[in-house]
Parts: sequence; structure tokens; C-alpha cells
Amino acid sequence: MNRDTDYWSECIAIAAEECDLTLTPEQLAYLASAASSGHEHYGMAFYSPPPSDRLNEIERDGARKLAALQKEFDAYRGNAEIAIKQSLRVDRDALVTIGEYGTLLANGVVVELPAYAGDRIHASSLTEYAGRVEA
Repeated sequence: MNRDTDYWSECIAIAAEECDLTLTPEQLAYLASAASSGHEHYGMAFYSPPPSDRLNEIERDGARKLAALQKEFDAYRGNAEIAIKQSLRVDRDALVTIGEYGTLLANGVVVELPAYAGDRIHASSLTEYAGRVEA
């Protein structure tokens, strides 16, 4: 007997004992083999998807959510870069991007932002900065 048949044999022996049924070893082996065979075909009779189907579904859902978040992030970043170019009055074609941790990059070089006065940027600093970015 293999492990699978041993399992079913033990299950049937316990059930037989609980209802005062006496089985010969041959009868027990036959019933265990039949139960094991029936269990192998259970998934076909009562559809039970393999675990890999659920894992694949979870992975597809995660990839779909990640793609949606990436698309949203890219749109946000693109809009932020356009807003920066407009506020600094630089040419639309100038390469101004937002790097890691919000650093501002102009033509691949980290740029120090103009001096702040409270929550406002001095217009003179913007004009000076715009000239540096266009150059």
C-alpha cells in the first residue's frame, strides 16, 4: 500500500469501528483503494481549480493594479513637470524632470531651487533661474 491508500484505509477502519462493522484486511484494502480513486477524480466531478489557477489570478491582479498605479504616477509626474516648466517660464522642450526625493533636474543636472520668502518664490529668482535652464 502507498501513503494515500494507508490514509484512506485508516479513515475507513476508524469509521467501521465506530459503527461496529468488522472488515477483513482484503475488504479494507479494497475500500481504501476505491476511496483513494474516488478522491483523485473529485476535482473533475465537482470542479476544484488547482492552486496554481488562484495564484496566477492573484499575480495578474497585482500586475494590473501595479500598471494602473504606474500609469497614474506617470501622468502625475508629467503634469508636475509641465507645471514646473510653466511656473519657471522655461521652454516647453527644455528637459526638466523630477528626480528621486523631489529633486529638480534640468538637462540631467540637479538644480537648486530659487530662494523662498515665506511660501512665495521671488520673481527675480525665477527670471534668473529660467535663464540658466534655457542656456
